[in-house]
Order: sequence, then structure tokens, then C-alpha cells
Amino acid sequence: MLKIPIDIWIGKAEENWLHTLYSHAKELFHSTFLPSHDHSHHLRVWNISKKLLKEIATTNSSLSPALVEGVMIAAFFHDLGMAESTREDHGRLGKELCRSWFSESGHLPPPEFDRILEAIEMHDRKEARYNPDTETGTSPGILGILSAADDLEAMGVIGIYRYAEIYLLRGIPLEDLGRRILENAELRFLNLNSSGIATRVIGEYRKQYEELCRFYNLYNRQVKELDRPDENLEGQLGVINYIRSQSMTHKVRPEDLYRMSEEEGADLKVSGFFRKLKIELEKERV
Repeated sequence: MLKIPIDIWIGKAEENWLHTLYSHAKELFHSTFLPSHDHSHHLRVWNISKKLLKEIATTNSSLSPALVEGVMIAAFFHDLGMAESTREDHGRLGKELCRSWFSESGHLPPPEFDRILEAIEMHDRKEARYNPDTETGTSPGILGILSAADDLEAMGVIGIYRYAEIYLLRGIPLEDLGRRILENAELRFLNLNSSGIATRVIGEYRKQYEELCRFYNLYNRQVKELDRPDENLEGQLGVINYIRSQSMTHKVRPEDLYRMSEEEGADLKVSGFFRKLKIELEKERV
């Protein structure tokens, strides 16, 4: 198989779009505090998309610069609708934001524009996201790559925070939080494994999936044992209550929670979690 210049295509796409799209996402979330899905989330999803594209390129000769560009644009618009609404149909809002931005910014719509819009709208509809489109010689879909990257970003310590923030914002009580998150994460990882998209990269995230499962299984045990779970500041439940009180109520960004927890003498499991979260978040900055 002829080796395709995937690194060159990614570099060209970033040269053309990275600063513009990242700045646009950051501006859009300027008045909306939602660290789990703001501009930093969109950058992380793009970084994971690059890993997937590079892996797919080792066995698939049908990738193209237009596809790489399309994945990048979709990655930076897919959750922009969250700046307006945290509903599960936020993809539709993101699609309209993308369409409007290209109409008003002076940028010409890229060749894969229709597939980009479809991917943005459909990325959270589990029945439509994955399809067997990454076989050798078959052009992979923007939707499948974007959905896989978004799902992988929901694993590990970053995923623990991401799930907690958005589920709490949607009004899910502490008693149901862990169960609902575990159900969703299990479905995500099951879909990832059956998708056939960059199986080696997906396999590398298994430990992060297992880390998330351990955290919320322990959280569930704590919740069952306590009469007032909302007052507990220790262990996994303490982490979630710290997110509730400091991040969501006082709008402390997740990367600053470690410093705050240390200054306040928080439980070691709590401060240790936020230390790891800070390290992981700093890896993904521009």
C-alpha cells in the first residue's frame, strides 16, 4: 500500500484552521462556564482525532486532505451548541453555528461541508454514529472518526470530571449519578470496540475506561452508605461534591481545583484526583 502523507495533511489543516477555530470556540464560551465541553474540550477531541487518523492511515489508502480538514472543522464545532444549551440535541445547534460561521466569516465552505454538518449534528446520536467505513480502500466517515474521538475523550480522569459536570447540570441527583454514568460509559466503549475504527488506539484507552469505572463504582458504594451524601468531602464522593461546590457553584476551572484543594487541606484522595486532572489537562493545551 502506498504510504499517504498524513502528517503533512494534518499540519496543513492546522496551519489553515487551528488558530481560527480554537479562538472562535473560546470566544463563543466566553460567557458560558462549561469547562467539560468548552474550547479546551474541542482541542482535546481534535488531538485524539489526529491519533485516529494516523492509525487509520497505516491500513487505509483512501484518506484525503479534504477528509482530514473535515474532521478538524467538525471537531471544533461539534459541541459549540453547548454554549447555548446542554440538551442532548445540542448537535443540531452546533450544526447551525457552523453553517452561520462560514456564511458570515468570509471563509469558503470546504469540499466536505455537507458531511461536516452531518457529523456535527449526529455525533451524539448513538444509533447513527458508527458504521463500517474504515476498511482498506473505503473512504472513512467524518462522523465515525469524530464520534470515536469524542467518546475516547470521555474516559479517564478527564472523563470523570466531564461526566460529573454535564450530568449534574442536567439535574441528575447524586444517588443516580454513578449508575447513569457507568451505563453511558459502558455503551460508549462497547460501540467503540465494535466500530472497527483504529482498534489499536481504542485499545490504548481501555485503562482509562477502567479507571472511570473504578471511580464511579466506588462512588456508588459511598452514596449507598451515607444518609447525607451531599455533605461528604472524602473519597470519590468528595471529588464530586468538590466539583459541585467549587467548579459549578463558584466557577473554579478544573485545572485550578488541585491548588484550591491543597490550600484547604482537602482529603488526600480528593486533592490527589485533582492533581492528576490538572496534569492531564495541561498535556492538551495549544
